[in-house]
Amino acid sequence: MRHTATAQSDFMRGALPRRIARRMPTYDQEEQLVDFNDASLYLPLAQTVFSICACAVVSVLSCWLAPNGAVSAVRTLALCSATGGMLMRTPLRLGKAHGITVVFSALQLAIPLYLGTLVVEQLVHTCSMDATHAPSWRHVIFHGAVLAMVYAGFMRARAPLEDTDRPFIITLLALMVIAIMPPPAVALMGPLCQPVNLWEAADRIVRAFCFGTLYSITVYTSTRTRSTNYSNTSIVFFRSASASIWVSGALLWWLPLAAAQCAIIMHARAVHSNAAPSTKEYKPIESATSTDDEDLEANLGDLEPKLADPVAEQHRLLNERPLYVDEAPVVGTKLIDLSAAAAAQDAIGTLSTLSTLSTPLEPTAPTPHAFQPLSFADPPSDSGNDSFSASVALALAKEEESAL
Repeated sequence: MRHTATAQSDFMRGALPRRIARRMPTYDQEEQLVDFNDASLYLPLAQTVFSICACAVVSVLSCWLAPNGAVSAVRTLALCSATGGMLMRTPLRLGKAHGITVVFSALQLAIPLYLGTLVVEQLVHTCSMDATHAPSWRHVIFHGAVLAMVYAGFMRARAPLEDTDRPFIITLLALMVIAIMPPPAVALMGPLCQPVNLWEAADRIVRAFCFGTLYSITVYTSTRTRSTNYSNTSIVFFRSASASIWVSGALLWWLPLAAAQCAIIMHARAVHSNAAPSTKEYKPIESATSTDDEDLEANLGDLEPKLADPVAEQHRLLNERPLYVDEAPVVGTKLIDLSAAAAAQDAIGTLSTLSTLSTPLEPTAPTPHAFQPLSFADPPSDSGNDSFSASVALALAKEEESAL
């Protein structure tokens, strides 16, 4: 038992982790940077358009080549799915274009989206018993919903990188209206089981080309320059699908709008790429009583001292008129004389100095504690004692001068 457990432990530490590591996909860190200046990056665009057109051709040929009464929508769908899967299995590469896997992961979803539109259109005709087309007011509702989707597509074309869901919501609401009130159906009709003539076959191929081109261009313009491999694939897919799905239900003479939408979205992305990063400029705040032109501080002179003596310079500054006279504190009806207050303070300081010099120094008693407790209370005022000591010292000094 011990030998078996040891062997299993060695196997788990050796062969199995290496096998799992070999099967795990490896991603290049440089794929996070999409190099739109590389021409080989746009090969998957042509690959996607060709694949969608090939699916349209296969759907037409599947209905043409089958004998009468042997047409099957399931077989047509299977052939289209196999064609799209083989053509879009791997991206076309010419060299090493950075970001090709990021873009191709969203382009691959164009095949399921196109085949999904064919399936939905085929389901419209499954439960119908009418053999001929009949005029109905539901055609107006259907084309109105398609116009709403066209408007959503142009909203996305104006700002392909804008983080908004309004175009997607508009398209989703339009699809809900079509699902609730679909256009009138005809029996034995639909893109998966209807043998068509050359004109209708050309209509399908041209419509597939317009859809593939618009979807692919929207994918490229909605992809940011720096992006991770699969984090934004779903966002790019839903935005591109909501901007291009209107081609599947639009009238034939509406398809030139797809070219206009492609031109607008490419111009918007080019302008966004060439625009310099915007810097926020803040306007200076101006008060109600002062502006930059009338500010008193703008007329200040040199702030260097005018006098060499610091004491004289201090007295000069105290005797000057305050800068903001109107904002100075007022006692009664007069301004506070700061110079007089400063002179009184100087006189008190001089008297204190004289009293200190005339009084003999006394030894101080040692403090009992190294640290004294702190108190936040205001100390008692000794201004009266200081004044009396100063007057006594001044009298003694005068007596000594008279005796000499």
